[in-house]
Amino acid sequence: MTDPKSAMSPDVVDETTAVRQGQTLGSMRWVLLVSLIAVVTSFIVAFAVMPMP
Repeated sequence: MTDPKSAMSPDVVDETTAVRQGQTLGSMRWVLLVSLIAVVTSFIVAFAVMPMP
């Protein structure tokens, strides 16, 4: 089986960012940060209202 890179003609040059299928979104890190803060806050509230034996 041949290597796909060797099957391309040598004059074809693709930019990595131009051919990438996905996007790097800056807003995704904010979603993860807010979610992490929400989970930590939820655990703090849950332990604060838990009855002591």
